[in-house]
Amino acid sequence: MSKFQELLAMARYQAEPVKLLMLFTKSSIETASKEVNKGYIQPVMCVDKLPEELSDFASLSKEADVINPDWDLIFITSISANVDSSIIDQSMKSIVTDVQTGKNTSMYVVLDREDNLVEMVGS
Repeated sequence: MSKFQELLAMARYQAEPVKLLMLFTKSSIETASKEVNKGYIQPVMCVDKLPEELSDFASLSKEADVINPDWDLIFITSISANVDSSIIDQSMKSIVTDVQTGKNTSMYVVLDREDNLVEMVGS
């Protein structure tokens, strides 16, 4: 099973309905070694969706590519589906800030274009 499918399954079986908040980003690698890549990540676009609005990783990727194909990673978290849209907007801004500053990135599931988990490590 894909990592994204596992995430969807968990989101669908929460006691309270949730929305997935997703930030698509572009990464630029400055230096690379066998074990660690260093660089920076730029936000490209974000979206919130109910798990029921998503079928699989390939469909999500295709939908994202129609809007902007220039992304490498997706940072994903969840929030109660019953919150006001202003809370969702503020949460999205917090994700962008976390990614730009490199802080709190361990709070997110990060997937690359091939649906592989990516571990974020601060420098």
